[in-house]
Amino acid sequence: MIPIYRDEFAIPIEPVHETSRTFKYFEDSESDKSHCFGEVDGLEAVRQAVFHIVNTERYDYEINPHSYGIEKRQFIGESFNYFRARIENVVREAVMQDDRVRDVRILSVDNPAPAMARAFFEVESIFGSFESSVEALLS
Repeated sequence: MIPIYRDEFAIPIEPVHETSRTFKYFEDSESDKSHCFGEVDGLEAVRQAVFHIVNTERYDYEINPHSYGIEKRQFIGESFNYFRARIENVVREAVMQDDRVRDVRILSVDNPAPAMARAFFEVESIFGSFESSVEALLS
């Protein structure tokens, strides 16, 4: 006999979101070092996380899991057209690892220097949207 499921015994399960509070980092323009001061939460914490993800080369640091960071090294020796074709997938794969991020869209791609490429993208998170950018060396 097959058991009959009744809704009256069902327990509603709601997802619990952990806090996104973290230490606030800021860049010191004079010494090229990061300093920690205070805490951030919400959209600013996601913005900081995305900044660190797109500025960390994947597989370089043993402390980070293999899913953390971005693979910018693959663009060295490649053309700007290759960068333009691949950057959306690379950024999306890296940033979407954070469960607070809902979507990533490339806004524009440019070539500010002969050996450099840059992409501007928009991140939609559970706290709101913001824009960011990523740069890669091509040679």
